[in-house]
Amino acid sequence: MILPFDEITGEARRYTISDSDWFYHGKEDFLLTATANISISKRDSEIVLLKGKLEGQRVVACDRCGEQVRKKIHCEFVYLVSTRKEQAFELRDIECSDEDAITLYLKEPEIDVDEILREQAYLAFPLRNLCSEDCKGICAGCGVVLNNEACCCSLDKSSSAFAVLKKLTNS
Repeated sequence: MILPFDEITGEARRYTISDSDWFYHGKEDFLLTATANISISKRDSEIVLLKGKLEGQRVVACDRCGEQVRKKIHCEFVYLVSTRKEQAFELRDIECSDEDAITLYLKEPEIDVDEILREQAYLAFPLRNLCSEDCKGICAGCGVVLNNEACCCSLDKSSSAFAVLKKLTNS
């Protein structure tokens, strides 16, 4: 959804986006269903206040065992969107205000809400996706999911490529 900057007024407009077409994932095993609620209003001729909330769930593979996991996502966000030219500072230590941290500078006078929602969805995703904290993963030898069944691998590790290293001694 593209919002032209000039069409935004001082009165807050609310949008509800219930489809997830804005989220391109590129993977068939990744599903996101989410609803976004956005409020947008003009502060002055060059700055717009955009507030939103994103709630939903996604289906991904567990990082340890590969089983499908359903995870909830929830985030709230605030942006100050500006058509002003961004000030570039020299590479030095400067203090950044809270307002600076949430300001988004536009190249064109239109707000790409889909891009903002994608960014917020990615920020809401955890770095690890586990079906449970005590997930045992997959056996490296036989490939069985250790949460569901016992490993059928031999306990004899002498056939390992690293078994030769056991013969080395410190002299």
